[in-house]
Amino acid sequence: MDHVLQCQRCERTFDPGLFPRGCPDCRSAGEAGRLEAVVDLATVDASALPFGTDRRHRSDMWRYRELLPLLASEPVTMGEGWTPLVELPEAGGDATVLLKNETGNPTWSFKDRLNSLLLSNAVAGAGRTHVATSSTGNHGASTAAYARRAGAEEVLVLVPPETERPIRAQIRAYGAKAAVTDYEERRPLLRSLAKRGWYPTVSVSKEYVSQPYGNEAYKTIAFELVEALETPPDVVVAAVGSGDGLYGTWKGFRELRELGVIDRTPRMVGVQPAERPSLVTAVEEGHDTVGEAPGPMPSSVSASGDSAGDHALRAIRESDGAAYGIREAAVQRAMRAAALAGVVPEPASALAPAAVDRAVEDGIVGPDDTVVCVATGAGVKWPDALTEVVGQPPRVEPRLDAIAETLGVSVDAPTE
Repeated sequence: MDHVLQCQRCERTFDPGLFPRGCPDCRSAGEAGRLEAVVDLATVDASALPFGTDRRHRSDMWRYRELLPLLASEPVTMGEGWTPLVELPEAGGDATVLLKNETGNPTWSFKDRLNSLLLSNAVAGAGRTHVATSSTGNHGASTAAYARRAGAEEVLVLVPPETERPIRAQIRAYGAKAAVTDYEERRPLLRSLAKRGWYPTVSVSKEYVSQPYGNEAYKTIAFELVEALETPPDVVVAAVGSGDGLYGTWKGFRELRELGVIDRTPRMVGVQPAERPSLVTAVEEGHDTVGEAPGPMPSSVSASGDSAGDHALRAIRESDGAAYGIREAAVQRAMRAAALAGVVPEPASALAPAAVDRAVEDGIVGPDDTVVCVATGAGVKWPDALTEVVGQPPRVEPRLDAIAETLGVSVDAPTE
């Protein structure tokens, strides 16, 4: 897809490139400018897209290649995208609530969409050989997998002490180097590595500025929803960390409307832990920018609210949406409800369904609406947090009476 990169602060345009520190002009002036891919949609052949057709297309996010700014000749892919929708019958009152199950991606999170595009451009496209990132979990594992798949020689992932052991092991299993470092020191360390030729897959600016292509891959969530539902949902609810996922999904709906594929767009709802509600504060108090939100790090650490970008705020305001801060007890209830429907989400993912009832109360969700909650990652990566919700199984003697007494179940199942 032919495109330019435009700074969302100073509006200067640049030729396609990596720009991991954002707009160079703004950086020289001591400011943070986010670069965004801009394409003239009039040049896109809408008939080549899979919407409303019977033609066979590949069953991953690259079925929408015409709308993705790919710098390489071919994408680095492992079949990411085209994840299923699962109904949550107990959520949302009379509304229809669906869970977009992103745990079905190759490394079990929606970050695989981002890294498929990002590392296609950086490693396969630009020839970068050393890749580094910092992550509480999902992004680190995904970066490790896709960087190695793309052919990177070295991959380094910095994680905080809170990252649980399965994720640390997953990162190393992909052949990456993992190091546990203090949360506050990871960005300066990445900045030093970037100056030495490493490609960072997260922001290394002093103020958070997302990667130019970070949002673009998440457009495919919107594309898939429109194709699967044959119409846009009424509301999309997603946990917000950096805000790339929320904004990218919103941008996808916007582009489909501009192309004439759809005639309306959904309301976007961003959800954060109540302990760190930077985006929520900006929405409720009418700020133009999202500030930092100091506070304790909850178990839903991967959606911490200190780095949400202003683009997430833009998505909410342009869509007439909302933002909510959710307490940990509500997150745990939502994890259990989703699990009973067949999906075990990580705590950050459960922020989304946990906010649906609030959105119903506020009138953001109506009784006839279709709501999609994005389950960004899998709960099995966070066994300690998951065990807090479901507990440990008891030790039971191998006798029927012991099973019945300890677990409170009848050992005689009905035959009819």
